[in-house]
Amino acid sequence: MIFKEYTVKDQKIKYFVSTEIGKRLPFAITPYEKLIGSDDIFTPSLRDFHVIFWVKKGSGSFYVDFVKHTFSEGTLILLSKDQLHYFLPFEKEQTAIISIGFKPEFIYKNDNDLEHLFKFNASAHQKETQTIEIPLQSTEKLQGLCDEMEAISSKWEKKYVSKGFYHCLCLFLMNCEMIQEEIQNKKSDRAIDKNISDFLAFNELLETFYKTEYKVEFYANRMNMTLKTLAKLTRTHYKTAPKAVIDQRRILEIKRQLQGTSKPSKTIAYELNFGEPTNMFKFFKKHVGLTPKEFRTKT
Repeated sequence: MIFKEYTVKDQKIKYFVSTEIGKRLPFAITPYEKLIGSDDIFTPSLRDFHVIFWVKKGSGSFYVDFVKHTFSEGTLILLSKDQLHYFLPFEKEQTAIISIGFKPEFIYKNDNDLEHLFKFNASAHQKETQTIEIPLQSTEKLQGLCDEMEAISSKWEKKYVSKGFYHCLCLFLMNCEMIQEEIQNKKSDRAIDKNISDFLAFNELLETFYKTEYKVEFYANRMNMTLKTLAKLTRTHYKTAPKAVIDQRRILEIKRQLQGTSKPSKTIAYELNFGEPTNMFKFFKKHVGLTPKEFRTKT
């Protein structure tokens, strides 16, 4: 694994690049001993690949996109690429965590039904969709898949490694999906219906177009919905209006770029289609209460 470092007000932000994870492969499973061999997991970082952290023992806290969360034994933390993340220091002897990292294009070839596991937005953690508490009855199955991925990575012939890891990772993700559905069904006492499908479709659209499209009409038209129907959908799942959800996602991206990179604010403004940097400055000040410069300095 390699990374670049940015400095924001004496704080190093690491950017991990997948070109050398897993012996130059687009995937890797990392045991706890290697994870704590450096302070990387305690340092705010971005990455160009997805990562799953499985807490096997212990408890503590971690940050994702500036929001603090807790973990305990049995927690799976699903982190999408480009999310700012780090763990707060914990007792290393009392904790055990493994990680599985992979490039999106490695796993998402024809498995579109799995993509929603890693298509998160500004409200993912608040909606408890980015962590999974593993039931005891599922632990043995998931551990078996992890053991197999470790064996494939270290013992198999090179020409078979990619295919073997791919199939085990698919099974691991599908088990995660089934656990999520079971938890959701218990909470709602019903199977995932069209309302949930529409919600996932809106999330996918937002993740695809938030940098260039910020009008509610665009998303309603793409989903063949009336503005009233889309408003009902977001109020059901986010407790707020569609425009607020879109704005939250754009604010989150500005924060990530300000803290996680050394890009000038005006470059960020142009990349997010604000037209003029002053438009982004006013937008950010209105929602955050700070100018981009003040936020970058404060964080």
